[in-house]
Order: sequence, then structure tokens, then C-alpha cells
Amino acid sequence: MSDNDLFTSSPLFRIRGELIASVRDDRGEVMVIDNKVFRIMSFDRIYEQSKMQKDNPILPVHNYIRAMLMAVALTPVSRALILGLGGGSLVRSLYARDPAIALEVIELRQAVLSVAQEYFHLPDSPAIHYQVGDAAEAVAGGERGRYQLIFSDLYSADAMAPLQTSERFLRHCADKLQDGGWLVLNHSKQPDPSSPFSQALQAIFRTLLYCTTPSSNVVIYACVSPVADSLAGLRRQMKASGVDFHTDFTPLAQKLAVWPGKMR
Repeated sequence: MSDNDLFTSSPLFRIRGELIASVRDDRGEVMVIDNKVFRIMSFDRIYEQSKMQKDNPILPVHNYIRAMLMAVALTPVSRALILGLGGGSLVRSLYARDPAIALEVIELRQAVLSVAQEYFHLPDSPAIHYQVGDAAEAVAGGERGRYQLIFSDLYSADAMAPLQTSERFLRHCADKLQDGGWLVLNHSKQPDPSSPFSQALQAIFRTLLYCTTPSSNVVIYACVSPVADSLAGLRRQMKASGVDFHTDFTPLAQKLAVWPGKMR
């Protein structure tokens, strides 16, 4: 028995709750699990792909989602691109903050989009466009225009998609940003400063910030332009942005840090 089989078969490692829906496609299963407080999307019943508080769906639950949402403090945002839908946590929170925001949402799997629409209260608005497609193609194409924020949260059941660390992907994202815009990327761990991914980030973006969450996910904020605000000022702005999402961002804002040598 492999380690993965052990985790999957053992009740000790499985997400607790009632399985209320399951949809299968050629990439595997998309499950919806309910307990008293939360509704959870999972691809393997071990890792939480997305989590929603049932009595308050717009509240961001996972810390990495909160850290990604702090990016609204970095730039005025009226148009954003979301790569990877999951259960729609980013979409619900951003729409609740500003129903006029234009959101382009790219999700690889139709099964994920269908489950999110049926079970996770995805907002239905003319300003939000959901599309099943490949994130690499979405940022490589020239027809979508440019954005103030690009959120990249591309994961399989238990691993980050390799696409997120490719230089080509990062360059295409940079090309899709408006002046002063930011790429906000959920990374599974602190990148090695000497890795090709880290070197590509430093070559492409003038300003690099990051926030390490309690789960050890690292949310990276990357801008092709320099920023005038001090780190202390950015922390204050990110902390204050929590009011927009009815959440205390203080613990995460305090963890905001500068990539060595990348803020001028």
C-alpha cells in the first residue's frame, strides 16, 4: 500500500463530515463535504481544496485566501483575473466587497465549476465571467486586456501545479498587468532563493513581497514597477483592508516581508 493509499483509506486522515455530493471526471473526483459549520470541496477527502462557512459564505476562511485578498490594499482594483476557481472563495469575497468589480475566472475542470455553482454560492453577475479553460492559454492570449490584479491559485488534489513556477507563465502574467498591477500567487512553501522560479521572479518583477501563512503556504505579491510605500505602510494598509472582508487581517499583515533586494 502506498502512502497515498494509506491516507485515503484511513479515517484518521479523512476530512470529517457528510459527503453530500461527488462528481467524477477524467482528472478524478470532486467531493462536497458538510459538517455543522463548514462546507468543504476536496479532490481526495484529505486536503481541503476550498472551505466555506455555511452561515456566512462571503467570509474568507483559509488563511492563504485572506493573504491573497490583502492585495486589494496594493492598488485600486476594478478588473481582476482569477486563475483556479476551487469553491470560489476569492470570487465570493471580492464580489461582496465590490459588486461592480469585473472578474474573469478561469477553471481547468468543468466538474469543479459545476460543483462550485451548485453548492458554493458563486455570485451570478454580468460583471463576472466564468470560463473552463487552461490558465497558461488564458494569460498567453492577447484578447483579454489587462488587469490590476491577477490571482493565481492552481492546485491538484495535493500539489501545486508546476505551471505556477514556470518563467513563461510569470512573464505572460506580467504582460497582462496594468501599470502598477500585481500578480498574487499562492505558493505551497517558501521558495529556495536560488531556484529557477525565484530567479525568474526577481528577473521579471521590480517589487516582490510575500506573506507566510500558518499553514506554511507563501502568498507572493509581484509588481513590475517599484513602489513608493514603506513596508510598514503596506502592512498598515493590508491590515486595514480586513474591514472590507469582515475579517481581522492583522496577524497576516504583520507577516508581510520583502524579497531580499526587491523593493526600491
